[in-house]
Amino acid sequence: MKWCCSLLLAGLFTTSSWAVLTPVDDVPVRTPANYDPMVPSPLVIALHGYTGNGNETNGLLGLWPEAEARGFLYASPTGSTDLWGSNYWNATHACCDFLGENIDHIGYLMDLVASIQSRYNVDSSHIHFIGHSNGGFMCHALACARPDVIASATSIAGAVWNDPAQCAAEQPVHVLQVHGTSDDTVLYSGGSFGSSQYPGAQATVDQWAQQNGCQPMGTQVLDTIDFDGYVGGSETDVYRSSACDSGGSVELWKCNGSGHGFSVTAAGKAAVFSYMLEHSKSTVSDCPADITGDQVIDIHDLLLLLEQWGIAGDTTSDIDASGMVDVDDLLLLIIAWGPCSS
Repeated sequence: MKWCCSLLLAGLFTTSSWAVLTPVDDVPVRTPANYDPMVPSPLVIALHGYTGNGNETNGLLGLWPEAEARGFLYASPTGSTDLWGSNYWNATHACCDFLGENIDHIGYLMDLVASIQSRYNVDSSHIHFIGHSNGGFMCHALACARPDVIASATSIAGAVWNDPAQCAAEQPVHVLQVHGTSDDTVLYSGGSFGSSQYPGAQATVDQWAQQNGCQPMGTQVLDTIDFDGYVGGSETDVYRSSACDSGGSVELWKCNGSGHGFSVTAAGKAAVFSYMLEHSKSTVSDCPADITGDQVIDIHDLLLLLEQWGIAGDTTSDIDASGMVDVDDLLLLIIAWGPCSS
């Protein structure tokens, strides 16, 4: 009898009958009031955390009003439901396919993008994913698997694969890691769910810096943001890698004192959408003066060019490929100042 019961339980835990997904054509897509079908619009897809759902994502992060104000198409699908009745995304080994259903959520989300593109005029250089917790893990998994589609992936309290070999992105991609230092669910310094480990926030961005051909991320705080309303003041420190391969960049928003849940401020939402709009899939030929690879030519590019001034040979600041970083490169940078064209 015990043997039969064990077989029955094993069957229940491996069956895919629980993994019901909403058909991609049935996932609601919100359109901004000024949507013009003749003009390509950026797209953001928001992914919920474990046990959450698509509706809750909007409530948790409150993204839609800012998305509409910035002219984004917006979708927030719901993942599969496991045997325990919890919605989840099958992202990395650590999170959160705890019962081993092995559903192809990457394929599902790429089908969702294709479905939205078939119904709306989507700017293919501005397809962005943002997710919290399990949704953040899923954003990293998507960036690893489909950098050819995704312009940027913003992970809030998620992590990339613990084994870098599992993330074989074939081209650079923009990655933003947002993480609270007091997170006791997905630890800022890394941890595990059962026997499955995940890297910390710093290890996550370090892995992406190497993947995107960037210089190691420095310790200098480049900016501060009042991101989390649960913590007073501008608690979030911004760090950024430089000299990345074209089309790729890495940022870390270190939310000092923040836990696993966030009350994203108006300033935080504005910063997230500004980040998305500044990070498209432009290539180096489209934007040769973008030395840092963050799709905007600004003071960071200028400072890096000045650091490499007079250097001969193949350097990222040799914009005109003359073999020397000199005044001609400086003039090209000044002429191209501002966001890269998409």
